[in-house]
Amino acid sequence: MKKIIILLLLVLLSANLFSQHLFTERSVRRGEILNAYVYPSDNIRESRFTLLNNKGRIIADSNGFTLDVGDAVIEISLLGIPSDLAPGKYTLKVFCETEEGSDQFIKPFFISDRGYLSEEITLNSSMSDLRSNDDPRKAEQSRQLWSVISTFDEDSQYYRDEFDDPVKTYIESAFFGDRRSFLYSDGSSNLSLHNGADFAAPTGEPVYSAGDGKVVMVEDRIITGNTVIIEHLPGVFTLYYHMDSISIEQGMIVSKGMEIGKVGATGLVTGAHLHWELRVSTVAVDPLLYVQKPLINKTEIINIINSIE
Repeated sequence: MKKIIILLLLVLLSANLFSQHLFTERSVRRGEILNAYVYPSDNIRESRFTLLNNKGRIIADSNGFTLDVGDAVIEISLLGIPSDLAPGKYTLKVFCETEEGSDQFIKPFFISDRGYLSEEITLNSSMSDLRSNDDPRKAEQSRQLWSVISTFDEDSQYYRDEFDDPVKTYIESAFFGDRRSFLYSDGSSNLSLHNGADFAAPTGEPVYSAGDGKVVMVEDRIITGNTVIIEHLPGVFTLYYHMDSISIEQGMIVSKGMEIGKVGATGLVTGAHLHWELRVSTVAVDPLLYVQKPLINKTEIINIINSIE
């Protein structure tokens, strides 16, 4: 009888040891990326990661994708945290379709505060008209861009490390998350968030791909001028605006440090610069943070997995 009980306990302990777990980074500030993953992921077919506020409103959500990390396989999602999100407690929910049915994981999560600058930008009459007129082409271009950055291809796994600066010699003329007030020539004004980092540089200065990826948009747009979008991971894109010229084509696979164009002053600008943006699950996050740290911290994930095994 004792042997049977001991065997049952060993079976239960073994099942618990290899049951799935939901992990996240310890803390994330608004304007950053939340990495969340389930391990092990052997029997997961599909997954959805959703961040909710205390009223149940969806703040960010994305499908998960399978990723090899060392000798382990995880189901991971990268969620962009909006820069204007109120700091506080949130809930992360993960729904997984498995071979046996479905599983759900729920974890409370805290988003920390982060300050941002404010600035006023005075526009002349032509720039005021460009920004405020109801040209239907602007709406169509906006829909096209949103369609691109809303794409999620779980096989698009090109790059997960630190980015390089897309311009080598520059002055950072505007910062991610700036609270902007545009002052129009007729005396009216409009508030907006700056969703990227601006690198002031002479026209013709080379622009490089920040990481390996696939070129998913090459277009001359009314507001952003000569524009390139590069896909790096499922739901993860870098955007390059206002270029004088573009030297790549849509559909190309580019490598980190490859020249993709030249700095310029096309679209709605007050001077030559590159606007560089990082979108994760459609949300704009601070691209310069991910020059300093990887999109996915492989070493940290391996250490956590080893600690539970």
